[in-house]
Amino acid sequence: MNKLINALNIIGICGLLSCHSKTVEKKESVKLSPVYDQNVTPQIQNNKLEHVARLTFIEYLDDGDYFQILANKGDSTFSFINETDTARNLNRGDQIQVVWKNGTVTIPGDNESEMPAKLILSINKTGDGPVTSFRKTYDKKIKYTWSTEEEFTSSYLNKIHLLMEYYLTQTKNPLLQAAIKNRQELTYSIESAERNGEHYRVIGIAPVGPNGRNVVQWLYLGEENGRIYEYNLAENKLVVFN
Repeated sequence: MNKLINALNIIGICGLLSCHSKTVEKKESVKLSPVYDQNVTPQIQNNKLEHVARLTFIEYLDDGDYFQILANKGDSTFSFINETDTARNLNRGDQIQVVWKNGTVTIPGDNESEMPAKLILSINKTGDGPVTSFRKTYDKKIKYTWSTEEEFTSSYLNKIHLLMEYYLTQTKNPLLQAAIKNRQELTYSIESAERNGEHYRVIGIAPVGPNGRNVVQWLYLGEENGRIYEYNLAENKLVVFN
């Protein structure tokens, strides 16, 4: 699931547009790919050059100084300044058509320098992704818990929740697949842990049955690199989720 890993890794670049992030999560900075000609159809409207592309939605980034949208096409990931999609009802994997123009934004700071940015003019959903389809077919609220000792922001908890929904659409775990198929209640817990000198968020996903909840899948979210790992209990090792 390289797309999922890449998507999490590139979130760090959006710090260029943020004075202070509200989340406690750390990400690696990765340079976003430019929009190549084969991905874009330029068009002239009202004497202004606009760009059009069909992309796959990744996520909203609303914690910085500018609202942003991340989307990808193939192995390329793009960041857009979003002052248009106020409904914020897109889900990961949804197919979208974006119309934008190239412009600039001001980076807060002493110099208040400007940097190039893609400014969204319009955005339309053209097809459901796996999360949207999952919500329609599963149609149950996924509950979660965390330790009272942890101080998670609401935006961070929401980010984890969206990640869990996407994981459930991609999991190969037969117990989770069966629970989803049977529309069995699911829950997960969030805690912090250290393993081999590295800090992780540990997530335990559990179907809820007549005898309570039983964790059938442990996930580790790397705080330093943002990667998702599945815990292999038999071999006591972490396996990159791809």
